[in-house]
Amino acid sequence: MNSHGKIKQFILNNISLHQKDIIYTAINQFGISRQAALKHMNALIDDNKVMAYGKTRDRRYQLIPQVNFNKTLPIDSNLISYEVTQKQILIHLESLSKNIFQICEYSIEALLSNIIDHANASSLYVKLFLTYSDLHIIISDNGSGLLGNIKTKLGLSNTQLAAIEIAKGQITTNPLQNSGDALNTIFHLFDRVKIDSSGFGIMYNSRKKIWEIDYSKQIQGTRIHLQINPNSKRTVQNVFQKLFNKQKQSICVPIILLKNPSKNSLNSNLHAKSIFRNINYLEEIQFDFYHIDLIGPAFADELVRQSRSIDRDVVIDWINSNETIDLLMKRALERIF
Repeated sequence: MNSHGKIKQFILNNISLHQKDIIYTAINQFGISRQAALKHMNALIDDNKVMAYGKTRDRRYQLIPQVNFNKTLPIDSNLISYEVTQKQILIHLESLSKNIFQICEYSIEALLSNIIDHANASSLYVKLFLTYSDLHIIISDNGSGLLGNIKTKLGLSNTQLAAIEIAKGQITTNPLQNSGDALNTIFHLFDRVKIDSSGFGIMYNSRKKIWEIDYSKQIQGTRIHLQINPNSKRTVQNVFQKLFNKQKQSICVPIILLKNPSKNSLNSNLHAKSIFRNINYLEEIQFDFYHIDLIGPAFADELVRQSRSIDRDVVIDWINSNETIDLLMKRALERIF
């Protein structure tokens, strides 16, 4: 790629974060004049890749969407997930590279199938929004809600435990069929996935490998937001290999999904015990304490005790912890053999 191509690509890659100062950002990056930077920007505008609005001093730039599609579909006996995916949705994404198209094809059909079979919904909504640097897919329904549905079917004491079951992935035996392996793979196929359901929003960032949880206004039904850079080299095949071709039976549990979103500490041993539902065998278990400031001694003891009850030789590890959490986890390991 020549220097002109690199400058244009830099503008396209960074314009979303620098709508007001992308010209100055390009000047600083490449050491070019303002006139040269504007020349490249005007070329992108002529190519219908960028839109400018506002007067010269307050001018902003944004990517022009290549796809901006939405559709509401009634759910009845005539709605077939494969046909809807192929004939009504994927036809708008044919400009995507083969690997991203396959990710979308697999994920959209899996989610629609799950909604039709399990959501008890009367309608679903699909939105596609594609620019040079971002693909957004939103799928929502007016059904019983994914998290609430899992809570009910598994007899869980609260909705956040349903989020833990989802995060545990393929190691969990899930009677909802399509919310086990299928949903787990979708979390890892996209850069970011957010599920709003039953008053909670859970998000997974696959690039940073972190989970987050917050309250959500989505009380009825489920809203799933998938996001990926259309230039990503990720493939369905590679993700499947990483998830399902593991020599060790291991799991990473994001402790953040247990906590009250307005607090940063955990102390209850009941909370710790609830993590281990449907886990029968492990060689390695890892606890992720991302955004957890404090745990109590009882909580740490229960994590180790329950891990040892699965297998006395299980390897216990933890990440994203502070000095206090390290102290309590090491103390628990020393006390519980």
